[in-house]
Amino acid sequence: MSSEILKLTTEIVVSHASMSELSPEQLVEEIKEVYNALSSLDGGGILEESLSEKAEEVSGVQKPSIPLKDIVKAKYVVCLECGKKLKTLKTHLRKAHALAPKEYYQRYDLDPKKFPLVCKDYSAARSQMAKDRGFGKEGGRKKATA
Repeated sequence: MSSEILKLTTEIVVSHASMSELSPEQLVEEIKEVYNALSSLDGGGILEESLSEKAEEVSGVQKPSIPLKDIVKAKYVVCLECGKKLKTLKTHLRKAHALAPKEYYQRYDLDPKKFPLVCKDYSAARSQMAKDRGFGKEGGRKKATA
C-alpha cells in the first residue's frame, strides 16, 4: 500500500509543481505534506516534520518564500501566496485567495507602511493623475455646469 501512496504523492506533487514555482526546500516540504496527508488517510506512517513548521502552524505566521526586499518593486508587487507579480494586490488577494489585506499582513507579519499593496510606478501615476485633475486643492475640482 505504501508504494501506492508514493505513486499518488508523486502525481500530486508533480501536478502542483508544474503550476507553480517551488524552491527545492518548498518541494521537499510539499512532498512531506502530501505523503503525510495520504498516509494519515490510510493509517500509515508519517514522515518527520521539523519543529519550525509546527511552531509556524501554532503561531499562524508564515515565512515569506522570497526575501522581503524583493516584494515591492517599481513595476510590480509580489503576492506571497502564489508568487505572481502584479501592479496591485488588493483585488487579487480577495478574488484568488479570499484574503483581506489585513489578514494578508497578519499572515506574513508585514508592516503595511513598509510593504504597500501597490507598486511604486502605479502609485506615482495615480497620484499625478489626481493632482492634474485638481484633487486635494481647495476648490480645485471644477463642478459640472448644466
